[in-house]
Amino acid sequence: MIKIQKDYGAKSVQLLALNSNNAYLSPADTYAEMVLRVQEKSFNFPYVKDEDRTVAKAYGAICTPHAFLLDEERRLRYMGRIDDSRNPERVTASDLRNAIDDLLGKRSVKVSETTPFGCSIVW
Repeated sequence: MIKIQKDYGAKSVQLLALNSNNAYLSPADTYAEMVLRVQEKSFNFPYVKDEDRTVAKAYGAICTPHAFLLDEERRLRYMGRIDDSRNPERVTASDLRNAIDDLLGKRSVKVSETTPFGCSIVW
């Protein structure tokens, strides 16, 4: 995500990381731990807490990460995985980047939904 924000920030693309995990059940997801993660990883995008998980539920998020791409009118245009592999050397499809490129090119998003993978959300 850091690389995507770096590559697309000048093109008016803004990433937002939303942590919807229940901090009582997942202590690594408290606000204090989130602040440490931002500092350790040098996030170049906002990282916010979805305390009551209303945003995750509204969009139908099922895991982390689960990407949602909104257009300039805030309409959902893509949802799913960021890439087709967690390992950068094994990525053969950069799904989120492809969707961003389609929107920036004023095209319909060719693949508007993929199956995300990652850790389950701790409800």
